[in-house]
Amino acid sequence: MGTLIKIAWRNVRRHKRRTFLSALVIAVGLAMFILMNSIMSGWDRANIDNLIELSTSSIRITTKEYADDVESLPLKYGLQNVQELTLFIQQQGDVAGVTPRTQFLGQLSNWEETMPVIGQVVDAKTDATVFDLMNYIEGNYFSDEGENEIILGKGLAEEMGVQQGDYITLYALTKHESRNADEFYIVGLLNTTDPNINLNTIMITYETADGFLDLEGLVTELYVSVERRVIYDLFVKDVQQLQSKLQSRFPELQVDSFLKIASGFLKLTEQKKAFGMIFMLIILAIAAVGIFNSVLMSVYERIREIGVLRAQGMKRGEIVTLFLWEGGFIGILGSILGLTIGCGANIYFVLVGIPLDKFKALETSGLPYWGRMHGEWNIGAIVFVFLFGIVVAVAASYLPSRMASKLEVTKAIRYV
Repeated sequence: MGTLIKIAWRNVRRHKRRTFLSALVIAVGLAMFILMNSIMSGWDRANIDNLIELSTSSIRITTKEYADDVESLPLKYGLQNVQELTLFIQQQGDVAGVTPRTQFLGQLSNWEETMPVIGQVVDAKTDATVFDLMNYIEGNYFSDEGENEIILGKGLAEEMGVQQGDYITLYALTKHESRNADEFYIVGLLNTTDPNINLNTIMITYETADGFLDLEGLVTELYVSVERRVIYDLFVKDVQQLQSKLQSRFPELQVDSFLKIASGFLKLTEQKKAFGMIFMLIILAIAAVGIFNSVLMSVYERIREIGVLRAQGMKRGEIVTLFLWEGGFIGILGSILGLTIGCGANIYFVLVGIPLDKFKALETSGLPYWGRMHGEWNIGAIVFVFLFGIVVAVAASYLPSRMASKLEVTKAIRYV
């Protein structure tokens, strides 16, 4: 066996051009798979990151009563000891930020028409530690001393025919369920990649809401941001560990991760991933055909050589084994080259990313996406394609070498 391996390796080195072309075919197919897998995973990750940074955060904490009636956004189920709870969370590892919010239902009026809206009461000082809305504001953020300031979704502002610097009237029920209305100054517009925020959301500060909604410091939701990980599965693990720890420490509260809050969206993402896998299988099939053709041609070109080996006394099984080792070596070289090309190119996609501004015309589903998409490392997929290249190369070597080894020696030597 050792002699056959040495001969196989010598043949691979001797036929440099043939080896390079066969390995290159393998490398191109595997590199394409690695890059496409990274881009498709990155697209899904970008949507999830976008959802977390604009809407859900990593973890949301509420009272159990509020969670049971969350659709109506009630103002009667507030969190107790918010400062102590916030301090405890901030002391945990991997926590990037904590901020309170109180949501409410309201109506926006320009004195000609009225539209229902979802109000977000925010802490102007800490909200940016959890949510990334600051990067999407056209105009100004809340001033330090400003009262009755409001930020609208840009789509909502366009529907109402108002812009930054205008005044608009907001109606809502207070904490005590009495109807209140007041005029607000529009300091900025939210132009995010999430159409739900653009079309339905308004934001005011706790200082303003205490007077407008009689909140008296009421906080209904506490949002927690967990440090982002490059590998999504590790990020999910961090979030789940923190969620479990907080739920155990505060059993009277409802602690939900983004996995539950956005479960519908994540299920849709999984369905898209299933269709993506079909596409990836097609890429692998094309790569396999290319590898088979390349290795088959390589073996058929050497049928005369097989005849000479048979004439010198080499057995059929030894010839097949020899070519299997050659196919394996070519597969290893091609797989290494493919991983080098694919992973090397993927470094750019992971670190720099792809700007998505040019693809806004493709936004027909209403799904949110980032302004920039980054690739993802999928170690399992990389290991799989490495082994795939070797296995296919070996399999492609078996059939023609077995057939050629069965030819009569004279026919094999005369084969053209």
